[in-house]
Amino acid sequence: MTPETPMPEKADTQENEPRRDEPPGSGRSSGRSKVPVLVLLITALHVALLVTYSFVYTTWTGYDEAQHVDMVYGLQHGAGWPAPGEKMIATGVAATSDDFDRGRFQDMFQSGGKRRGSPSFAEIAPTPRGDRLSFDELGGATPVDDGRLSNQMIQHPPLVYAIGAGLLDVVAGSEHWAYDQQVLVLRLLNILLLAPVPLLAWAAARRFGLRRPLATAAAALPLAVPGFTRVGATFNNDGILILATGALTVVLAGVVRGDLRRRTAAWAGVWFGVAMLSKAFAFALPFTIAAAYLVGWRQARRDQHPAGDGRPCAGRVRLPVLPAVIAVGLGVAIGGWWWVRNYLLYDALQPNGWATDPPRREPLLLPDSFFTWLWYFVRTMISRFWGGLGMFEPPQLSPIAIVAATVTVIGLSVTAVVTAARRRAPVAEAVTEDAPAAATEAAPDAAVEASPKAATTASPEATTTTEATTEATTASTGLGWITRAAAPLVLLAPVFLAYLMVGQRSWAEYERYTRGIAVQGRYLYLGLVGLAVVVAAGLGRLLGRRARWAPSVVLLGALVMQGLALLAVCSYYWLPRGVRFVPTRIPDVVSAIARWAPLPVGVTIGAFVLTGLLWVGVLLVSVRTARRGPAATSRTDAGGETTETSPQPDQVALA
Repeated sequence: MTPETPMPEKADTQENEPRRDEPPGSGRSSGRSKVPVLVLLITALHVALLVTYSFVYTTWTGYDEAQHVDMVYGLQHGAGWPAPGEKMIATGVAATSDDFDRGRFQDMFQSGGKRRGSPSFAEIAPTPRGDRLSFDELGGATPVDDGRLSNQMIQHPPLVYAIGAGLLDVVAGSEHWAYDQQVLVLRLLNILLLAPVPLLAWAAARRFGLRRPLATAAAALPLAVPGFTRVGATFNNDGILILATGALTVVLAGVVRGDLRRRTAAWAGVWFGVAMLSKAFAFALPFTIAAAYLVGWRQARRDQHPAGDGRPCAGRVRLPVLPAVIAVGLGVAIGGWWWVRNYLLYDALQPNGWATDPPRREPLLLPDSFFTWLWYFVRTMISRFWGGLGMFEPPQLSPIAIVAATVTVIGLSVTAVVTAARRRAPVAEAVTEDAPAAATEAAPDAAVEASPKAATTASPEATTTTEATTEATTASTGLGWITRAAAPLVLLAPVFLAYLMVGQRSWAEYERYTRGIAVQGRYLYLGLVGLAVVVAAGLGRLLGRRARWAPSVVLLGALVMQGLALLAVCSYYWLPRGVRFVPTRIPDVVSAIARWAPLPVGVTIGAFVLTGLLWVGVLLVSVRTARRGPAATSRTDAGGETTETSPQPDQVALA
């Protein structure tokens, strides 16, 4: 049996479940499942939150947003892609962004100066909306010549900047719009790129074998990370990397369950190629792809010889070298040329974008030791993963919320991995239709107890079956737990590898400067889809028969996290000094935000109202769905597919 050979047909109990004559986790089978209304509502809420945050964070308050926008503006005006150190920010961009980077808002925005008496945005009268000028009117594309550092974003691939330039070019008259409206168009581009993230998490969870309530919970998990919402609401090159890696995760969720088809490998290669043209963190993905194919190969072998299956097989599933090569090779062909170009021109895959050693603003970490750096790195990554609300801090989430969320996610992830490792290898259907279920479940033990004489005197078909059964039994009682545990670990691999990459760079910078440099939790968001699937699986194991409440649990947690984040941000940026937030201050906050927003006041207020209504609607629908109760819960069968059956007390909500 080759990897391309269809799996044997079995009875299918649900019209919307994957067909049994197709590889587990295949794109064709997962496409038969309809997206639930609740998932669509969660996606709409996600987009509404992103739009709301795009107003809460006024223009230029995204991470390096001025530099990212300048790359787009330069491409629009024929600046091309200069060498490191040669791309100076355009005068038209610097005319307004300098206020946040080095001017009158710098102390409050980047250094927490409000606590020392600096005025907040609420106390500053912005330029009236009708008087705001375009980039061209503010000085155009002429580079500044005041001796500042160059635009370091030249070190990144150009894909998202080229898309942004093309978008502004096709929007008629956009060159005459006010600068903040042009930035808003680029922010909306990033929002569009990240809009499918809940859908990707849902699709990945379904392909991984999670039942519908848990897949819906996975779709809701990105809402619980306010730092991710903040990144998605501003313009940067993180959004396209998160999209590409999330889509790749959907593909690999099928691969780890045995989908070794070349078509699937080609899709993996396409998304890997897009990631390669997005950011250097894509270098972690080939290892994830290779691991997924190894796990998928082991799964396909187990599916080929399920314990107790009396049917012979024509051959063994071969090691999927070709699909893995297709996936990695196609990705390298699509996006690897950029990094080869860098190496040939600058003798580095990712050169220093400044072409010099810039002065460092981060505080010294003393005493100078590995443990000093490690403690700073761990706690800062955790804090900025969930929060990351300022530049750098404040505003911040409550430490209690950060610790609680971290413990919950790590605990549920460990639960998912341990549950997967301990799950017994499923038993195949009996050969005869009237064979009792108890005999089928006992097949592995029976195979182990079979005498050598019986094995040697049996027919060739029976000998093959006995060997296959023994192999499957050994997998379930010996080292098979490694394969089962590896499946969720593959989905966590992008987060883990990105964490190691950030740590390696941060330690190298610490050894040189004794400062905590480039410690940003947002670098882990590329693996958010895989993390959502594993956390949802762990939550399902924890809830057991009450797993239908998983979406409501995640949505309530997300509401708390987003509420605390907006409270911190609005209290710091959008309330005057010495004024504490109380509910009666909400109109003042919204009014201040609307004065700075690029669109009329009514649009800003409408975005807030719509987001609030969607929160209420999503929560009501999730509770109603859970209270109605499913007509059936799901279980994972011998082939790894999810089928709907009546509830059983010992079911495990984990693929």
